Amino acid sequence: MKVSGYQMFWLVSISSIIVVSYLPIQLAAEQSRQDCWISILLGGIIMMATTWMMLRVCMQNKDKTLVNFMKDLFGTLLGKIIITVYFLLWFMQMSTILRGMAEFVNLVLVHNTPMITIVMCMLFLLAFAIYKGGITTISRCAEMIGPFFVGMLFVQLFLNPQDMEVNRILPIYADSGWAPILEGTFRSYSYMMDPSIILMLFFFAENKRTATRAILWGTAVAMVWGVLTTLVLLFVTGPNVAAKLIAPVYSLTKFISILNFVQNIDAFFIPLWLLGAFIKLAVCLFILSYGLSEWTGIKNWKLISYVMAFILLIYVIYSTHHLRLSFTLKNMFLISFFYPAVYLVIPLILWAIGSIRLRRKTSNS
Repeated sequence: MKVSGYQMFWLVSISSIIVVSYLPIQLAAEQSRQDCWISILLGGIIMMATTWMMLRVCMQNKDKTLVNFMKDLFGTLLGKIIITVYFLLWFMQMSTILRGMAEFVNLVLVHNTPMITIVMCMLFLLAFAIYKGGITTISRCAEMIGPFFVGMLFVQLFLNPQDMEVNRILPIYADSGWAPILEGTFRSYSYMMDPSIILMLFFFAENKRTATRAILWGTAVAMVWGVLTTLVLLFVTGPNVAAKLIAPVYSLTKFISILNFVQNIDAFFIPLWLLGAFIKLAVCLFILSYGLSEWTGIKNWKLISYVMAFILLIYVIYSTHHLRLSFTLKNMFLISFFYPAVYLVIPLILWAIGSIRLRRKTSNS
């Protein structure tokens, strides 16, 4: 299974935009109000730096998967323990996006359909994509969906200029100060983009150097889109409304009205967003299943993906009836320890160990 640089660009950009569109804008707006666009910008810069650092780790171990080079750097036991942290991260991302997708579809499309039906339909599509070819099938889908998905999301930002008022983001910094801005960044950066998937996907890249550029460009596109979306949302709704919107990007499409003729753009947005969510979920399910296959020694990773899809179904349905499990976005353990560890601390340690070993090999030779 190989992924071209062009396909890698769309996989990363779609996965990152889906995450940005769902969570961080509201979390940042709650803390920094009209300066939440600064929080999003700072968070995007942090995740760009994290992406670059993870790419350095991948280039040091370009012929190994995450599981193999973790074992190589930390030993079998400690390596497996650290890898489990990333497995938990991907599973939490899938459960959060799948539950959000089901609630969104239930809210705007099929009001009387049981949520379990929506979840099962999406999981069936994911299992079918895995069965047909794994990452090869998913990357080809991303290659087809990507231009329409990203193009639509950028274009719809500029379709309601009559409702935009620039003074809604004023005064800049004066009302907030650095403390709320940094707090907004701290709470939202971990839900922006998704550099962790690179650690597994990079192994499947056809050309490593081309894939590196594609990943950086894909992450940059998502960061620019996130900042522009936050600014447009503030221009249209103001900070008070933005902090309360459950689906801010979808809400923007409802404001669009050109000469009272071009309206209901959400009819295009909803199916494209669902296709983007499918790509994101499929990528996470694939890398989780493939990683677990190497972690456990079970060669049939497709079977593991079906088992994980079933476990995900049970977890999502169970969590919707237990608020403690479903309301984890503001969990201080995740925000203060878990996310900084998986996005900053562990990649930094991996990069440092890899650099030391590379220097030793160079000096010995």
